[in-house]
Amino acid sequence: MSDEVQNGNTAVEVAYPSTVTEVHGLLSRLAVSNKDIEKKKILKILQQLARERQNYEEKLIELEKSWAQNKESVDTDLLKVQVMAFNLLSKDLDLPLEVQTKLLGEPEVDSSNDHATHINVPTDFNEKAQFFGLDPHKTVPDPEIHSTGSTLGESLVRQKLESRILELESLPANIGLYDAAFIQNDLEKSAADILDNVDELKIRALNELKALKLLPEQKQLRRKLVQDSLTSVVHQKNKYVSDSFRALKRSFSIRDKQKIEQTSRLAEKLQEQQRREREELEHDYQTHKVNELAAIFEGVRDELEEKRNARHSLAKALQHFHSQVEKDESKKLERIAKQRLAALRSNDEEAYMQLLTKTKDTRLHHLIQQTNNFLDSLANAVKVQQDEARAISLQDRAEEGLEPLQEDTEEDADARREKIDYYEVAHRVKEKIEKQPSLLVGGTLKEYQLKGLEWMVSLYNNNLNGILADEMGLGKTIQSISLITYLIESKKERGKFLVIVPLSTITNWTLEFERWAPSVKTIVYKGTQHQRKQLQYEVRSGNFSVLLTTYEYVIRDRPLLCKFKWAHMIIDEGHRMKNASSKLSLTLTQYYHTRNRLILTGTPLQNNLPELWALLNFVLPKVFNSVKSFDEWFNTPFANTGHQDKLELSEEESLLIIRRLHKVLRPFLLRRLKKDVEKDLPDKVERVVKCKLSGLQSCLYKQMLNHNALFVGVGTQGATKTGLRGLNNKIMQLRKVCNHPYVFEEVEDIVNPSRLTTDLIWRSSGKFELLDRVLPKFKASGHKVLIFFQMTQVMDIMEDYLRFRDMKYMRLDGSTKADDRQDMLKDFNAPDSEYFCFLLSTRAGGLGLNLQTADTVIIFDTDWNPHQDLQAQDRAHRIGQKNEVRILRLITEDSVEEVILERAHQKLDIDGKVIQAGKFDNKSSAEEQEAFLKRLLEAEKMKAEEAENDDLDDEELNEILARNEDEKRLFAEIDQARLRDDQKLDGPRLMSYEELPPVFKEDISLHLEKDKPDAGNKRERKQVVYDDGLTEEQWLDAMDAEDDTVEAAALRKRESMRQRRAKRSAGTYEEEGETPRKRRSTKSATPMSEESFVEDDDNDVDEEPFVELCEELLQKLVNATDENGRSRSELFMTVPSKKLYPDYYQIVKKAVAIKDLQKGLKKGSIVDYQQFKEELQQMFQNAKLYNEDGSLVYNDAIELEKIAKEELAKIDAELGEE
Repeated sequence: MSDEVQNGNTAVEVAYPSTVTEVHGLLSRLAVSNKDIEKKKILKILQQLARERQNYEEKLIELEKSWAQNKESVDTDLLKVQVMAFNLLSKDLDLPLEVQTKLLGEPEVDSSNDHATHINVPTDFNEKAQFFGLDPHKTVPDPEIHSTGSTLGESLVRQKLESRILELESLPANIGLYDAAFIQNDLEKSAADILDNVDELKIRALNELKALKLLPEQKQLRRKLVQDSLTSVVHQKNKYVSDSFRALKRSFSIRDKQKIEQTSRLAEKLQEQQRREREELEHDYQTHKVNELAAIFEGVRDELEEKRNARHSLAKALQHFHSQVEKDESKKLERIAKQRLAALRSNDEEAYMQLLTKTKDTRLHHLIQQTNNFLDSLANAVKVQQDEARAISLQDRAEEGLEPLQEDTEEDADARREKIDYYEVAHRVKEKIEKQPSLLVGGTLKEYQLKGLEWMVSLYNNNLNGILADEMGLGKTIQSISLITYLIESKKERGKFLVIVPLSTITNWTLEFERWAPSVKTIVYKGTQHQRKQLQYEVRSGNFSVLLTTYEYVIRDRPLLCKFKWAHMIIDEGHRMKNASSKLSLTLTQYYHTRNRLILTGTPLQNNLPELWALLNFVLPKVFNSVKSFDEWFNTPFANTGHQDKLELSEEESLLIIRRLHKVLRPFLLRRLKKDVEKDLPDKVERVVKCKLSGLQSCLYKQMLNHNALFVGVGTQGATKTGLRGLNNKIMQLRKVCNHPYVFEEVEDIVNPSRLTTDLIWRSSGKFELLDRVLPKFKASGHKVLIFFQMTQVMDIMEDYLRFRDMKYMRLDGSTKADDRQDMLKDFNAPDSEYFCFLLSTRAGGLGLNLQTADTVIIFDTDWNPHQDLQAQDRAHRIGQKNEVRILRLITEDSVEEVILERAHQKLDIDGKVIQAGKFDNKSSAEEQEAFLKRLLEAEKMKAEEAENDDLDDEELNEILARNEDEKRLFAEIDQARLRDDQKLDGPRLMSYEELPPVFKEDISLHLEKDKPDAGNKRERKQVVYDDGLTEEQWLDAMDAEDDTVEAAALRKRESMRQRRAKRSAGTYEEEGETPRKRRSTKSATPMSEESFVEDDDNDVDEEPFVELCEELLQKLVNATDENGRSRSELFMTVPSKKLYPDYYQIVKKAVAIKDLQKGLKKGSIVDYQQFKEELQQMFQNAKLYNEDGSLVYNDAIELEKIAKEELAKIDAELGEE
């Protein structure tokens, strides 16, 4: 319905509301409207709405009254049918037809109403509504607001409740029903006069407030009642009432009609619920079962614990019992051991063996058994060697038309003696030599030389080979020539003799042959290729008896020289064949045929027993065919440097093993010492002279030791931006500092910028300062001096010093040619020679030189191999020397040189035990051998260094230098003159710290922090070479060659290595290097050849010390065994196979094996000591990472690691590293 009002030009339309929202909108419109017409229209509509509501409420009241007055009877039958229908419908079942008929049948017609009247229903909506008694304008409630449970409706109700509660709470406390018009004074009235309902309004407000606040509790109670009614079980006898009650209970929770799920879904949920119930029952059953098993296990464990405790108690009791028995038994064994040791010392073998049978010492029994087996095998091998050699000799002599040699026919008696004396096995055929051969015309042999000839002839008669190891200077060359002449003269030997010698000594051999055996046809096979080609015609003709050549030509001209079947091969300086796999050894053994072999050497044992075995294997390959067995049985007493868990040999076992070793060596090795056979030879006195470091040396030494670098100032050539000079190989650099600081050119440029030779050359070095006091005394007293050096660069500085002091000298090193050497020897040994001093390098000048006119030897710096120094000493201490030889070894105190000297003494200890203690002169008594050996063993246990004075004054130095009283007085006068000259000096003789330039006084650590390479700029480095890089064989070939030098060979080797690295495209190991020191242009007072001024690239003659030590460490790992004799290193020798163990290379980062480390040390791929330690640790880490804890390989790795740590600690101490 709508109304329109016309007011002028304005029409206002107000719609009749049909919903509560429209009514609210109409009220809002009335509140904001400012038009009177519109307000009147709205008020009119609101009045109409109020009248309609009032009519509706009146009709509703009337309807409720009519319902209350309705008392019609209930049709019970129909009610039953309806209840049944409701039950069926609640179960989602179809109603039967008869039930539908009853429910939908025609209602009974009242009999009072006989005639039905037709009702006319109007068609108009409003009229139809009025006809049925309904209000046509009644609005339908909004379902969003009035529907039960809707969010909006509930929100409105809650808001109204909250506002009503606030309103009630804000009412005043004295509210009442008093009428203000009739207020009287209540105090004048009695209590009966006061109205009863005066507080009715207040009480109603309080009741309403409390009722509203109880609403949450009512809701909670109602919710609980509904929940309890829905979940409670009610039993009804009447089925229809029961179903109706359940339907009623469902109706409490049903507000709107809900969609019932499908029957299949309900079945699935029911099945899932049943499954969960079954699983819970099964879980409870399994839990109960597991708890029962756990209880049983606890009982069994407690029972086992009780049994274990009982066993432990029993084991402790047994251990205590056995320990007591062991103590008693050890006392008994100790007493027997003392008796055995006494018998062994007294050389009573029979009593010793009887006592040994009473003991249960398995080690001694095993040692006796193994050494006996080894000696028996050697005896059989000797027989086989003799038989083969005898067969070859008979065949050769038959071809030459000679009668066979006579042999001892008493084989049975000899066989019995062989079992008693092992020496007799080898030397069964004996021949006494009373005089020297007539072909030997150069002089008369000494008695010991005749004995040596007799021993060599005995080897020849018994078809054996040997080693003549007389000490240097006893005439091994003459004895060898006497053997050749004796075999030609007495044995009618027509075969050829091949004599192989170093190139440096071939001239001396030629002179000795010309002097002692001029009638023996000798060809000296040497020279250039053209010269040797001319000699080859004579060689092919066979018109000679002796062919004298060198190591190099034996290899180079092998196709020609190996065609002959040589009767005898003599090798001088045979210790060069200590490597059985060297090219020289392989060439001689594989291509050259000879009936007899003889090695001449003054040092048969230089480092270890395998080197001695290599010599024995060359001369007797059938006898000494296993280096492992030889080293295993006889190296044990000399390997006392193992880890702490290693069981060392007792004194008894050491005596026993060394005695057996002497038994093995006696038949094949003859060694005599000069002090034993040459009574007339003057004594050789060696003194170690300690030298102090100068202030400059001390500063450089500390820098190098602590920081491995030298601070030479900013802007110095060869240094970094911060003035640092980094160097590798710390040991070598420390040795250089000890020798002379001028070895580093940057240091000399700072200390002596002018490069002129001044007093600073001897004041800056402790050794040079000492020589400045010593050399003038030797020159004044007429003693010639030999000075041996390790570094050619130090020799350059010494030349400058000698020229500064106007002392005539000669120099010989690896660059000196063979022909020049011989001329230099003649000039130096001449009676009227003007040369006072001879400078020699230890390696090049210590072989085959006769310098007996010099009686003083100065070892400027000690060699790692002590036998190199011994050979150098014997250049002067040899037959022909008439004066006492004084040897001075210069050692810088508190420096790395003391460690090198100690290491050299350790190597000499091995030589003393094996060779010298054997007294291989075939005449010393067993008591002498035993006493000497006893002293060596005691000295090893009670080793102590002799105390030296820190400062060696002139008087003490003269005591060392002077050979008689006259020389003492002369030396004292020279000291007085020198002291007067020293007063002219500005300071002390040795340069002090205060004299140093400021650059050496700065703190190097501050510059180390700044010394960082710029980002993105790769620092350019120079490569330094600390040794020549040559093997022993290459070095010897270069030294012996007439048309080659060591420097040229080293340069070729380095270039070859550089090309191989470039092909591999691998990272090179570069070292910040140094430039070789150039010779000064100062003219010398001594004429020298042009060749001697060739610039030396390799200043260091000796090799890297850590390589040898690391190889010894690896060898000890290879020899390590467990208590059962099983090798622990077997699985560590090579890396695992990638096919068999592919997972190994997935776990470990880098596979490392012992053979890889040995190969790396040999080929130089392991460039420093730190890299070796890292590679070794990686090998042990791989084994422990891949294998389980407690496995055999894991345990072996732990034990080998212990050995390695002990050895590395010793190497660190020896190399002077932290």
